[in-house]
Amino acid sequence: MKLNRTLAGFLAASAVALALPVHAHSRGAGHEAGGAGMFRHLQLTTEQREQVSKIFKEQEGAFKQRVEAARAAHEALRKAAIDPKADVRPLADAAGKAHAEVAVLRAETMRKVLPILTPEQRSKLEQAPARGHRGRH
Repeated sequence: MKLNRTLAGFLAASAVALALPVHAHSRGAGHEAGGAGMFRHLQLTTEQREQVSKIFKEQEGAFKQRVEAARAAHEALRKAAIDPKADVRPLADAAGKAHAEVAVLRAETMRKVLPILTPEQRSKLEQAPARGHRGRH
C-alpha cells in the first residue's frame, strides 16, 4: 500500500513537471508579437519581427491543438496516478508522446526562423540559455 502511495505521488509530480513546459508555452513566453518575444535578446529588425510573427501565426493552430492534446494526456495521467487499479503505463506513454509532439513542432518552427537571422543573431541564439530552464539544476 505504501508503495502505491509513493508511486502515485511520484507519477503526479512527474505529470506536473512534464506539463510545465507545455503550460509555459501556452501562457505567453515567446508569444508577444506572434512569437517574436522569445527572440527579443537578438534585437530583430522590424522586417525580421514581421517574418517571425508570420511563422508563429502559421503554426498557431497546430501549437494549440498539440498543447491541448498534451494537457489532456497529462490530466489523464494525473487522475490515473491516484487510482490504484489504473494502468498508468499507456497513459504515461501517451503523455510523453504528446509532449514530444509539442517539442517537435517547436523545433520545426525554430528551423523556419533560423534562415531569417543574421549569422551574429544565430550565434547569440546558440549561446543563450534554454528557455524555461534557467536556474533549475
